[in-house]
Amino acid sequence: MPLPHSVTTLEDFRVSGRTITAFCSHYWVCSHDAQLRLDVVAEHVGWSFDFFEGRAYLARKLYCSVCGWYEPTFSLGHASKPKGHGGSHSAGFEPLSSETISKIQKVRQAAAQQELPWVGTRKGGRKFGR
Repeated sequence: MPLPHSVTTLEDFRVSGRTITAFCSHYWVCSHDAQLRLDVVAEHVGWSFDFFEGRAYLARKLYCSVCGWYEPTFSLGHASKPKGHGGSHSAGFEPLSSETISKIQKVRQAAAQQELPWVGTRKGGRKFGR
């Protein structure tokens, strides 16, 4: 489905498959984020609600379900992105099997046992950039 020229209303977001994610703005206490359910938001403000003009109003009405802090920050995205997508600069990734993950963890643990910690060692300091 082709995207509309400009996506501004909640209906435009729904039709184009775009999403709105709210991030808790109580940064020192909470790091919760959640994708807004557009149908629930539309029940309160209507499908013709212009997100860009009314985002301050919407932020005053929303609160974090974890800590209760009001006025989240927003991020826009795509609901139809492929599973395993790692962001706009990524080609995506394939999830690893549990066997592969356990092998990687064992190799890391073995490597870490042979290293001396840089804290407390004399004459040699940090081991960055080996």
